[in-house]
Amino acid sequence: MSETFFGLEERILHTKDELAQREALLTSRGLTVPEGEELVLGLFDGEQLVATGALVRNVLQGIAVDMSHEGEGVAAAIVSSLIKRAVDRGITQIFLYTVSEDISRFENLGFSKVAAVPKGAALLEWGSAGIESYLSSLKALAEDKPDHAGAVVINCNPFTLGHRALIEYASSHVPWLYVLVVEEDRSLFPFRVRYRLVQEGVADLRNVTVMKGGPYIISSATFPTYFIRPDANEASQRAVRMHASLDVSIFRMHIAPALKVADRFVGTEPYCPTTSVYNEIMKIILQARETEAFGFDAKIPPVTVHEIPRFEIGGTPVSASKVRDMIREGNLSEVQKLVPKTTWDWLKSDEAVPVMERIRQSDSRH
Repeated sequence: MSETFFGLEERILHTKDELAQREALLTSRGLTVPEGEELVLGLFDGEQLVATGALVRNVLQGIAVDMSHEGEGVAAAIVSSLIKRAVDRGITQIFLYTVSEDISRFENLGFSKVAAVPKGAALLEWGSAGIESYLSSLKALAEDKPDHAGAVVINCNPFTLGHRALIEYASSHVPWLYVLVVEEDRSLFPFRVRYRLVQEGVADLRNVTVMKGGPYIISSATFPTYFIRPDANEASQRAVRMHASLDVSIFRMHIAPALKVADRFVGTEPYCPTTSVYNEIMKIILQARETEAFGFDAKIPPVTVHEIPRFEIGGTPVSASKVRDMIREGNLSEVQKLVPKTTWDWLKSDEAVPVMERIRQSDSRH
């Protein structure tokens, strides 16, 4: 049975007409339809869709209200309903995207700000587990480690000689290096495998801590467009830049100070447009001294970005996507040239068989 709010009928959107109305409403507000929606709600005035929102894992996305119903509490109603449905599914930590001007509206619903880009996007969270708990764990980890540490954030799908070269270079230029492995499990190689291969691949480097990235580094919450193949249209490109800016802002405001990080190391990106944009935004936001432009406290120090030329073999950059392409083609002799022995040994194991088959049957960019 559907519920009513402000005389509007709530529905779970299923039909082609309903979803077409939703796309039109999102477009009218400068938004795109999120990928991977699990539940899509709408509020209707008769047969006209006037508000919508969706649950994507534990993230509320695609929140939009028709201009004719703005200021009536309709956005709060759709968000409250999505929270209730998420909690019913056992989700205890929920993230929400909004514009920075609307932060206070959602704070009144119990959300807390994680990061915001002035006159841009903001990421908020709701639930008992929040960023302060996460940061406490980082500070405890870094307590006995040197100041002026470095950081590398990597997905490693899978761990290659290129990743090894970047980490080896970084570890030789800082007193301590944190390698944060993207924890979001949306890659062809499962997180538990990626994490293990990184640990084994750098075990000989004594000033390196390999750690899980957690929910605040390149996740469905902080950077959802990282995990999809972006369209070439302006709205899609704008979404990539918005998400990248939020992700990097969270690193600058929260993660770098907690880990005492002064330097972040990245490889050049010749293949992936999304990662290339991410590197560009990283240089701007992490190194900025005009902190007010990005909404930072002036006491938060900048982080120097070191962009290292991609490791090459025979004049060709080594990348995880190249490894996956070689697996799809069945060219395992070439794969062996691109990965450390630890990765190669795993690829030959029985455990790797289902992963290798999934790669052969997939055209996913991750």
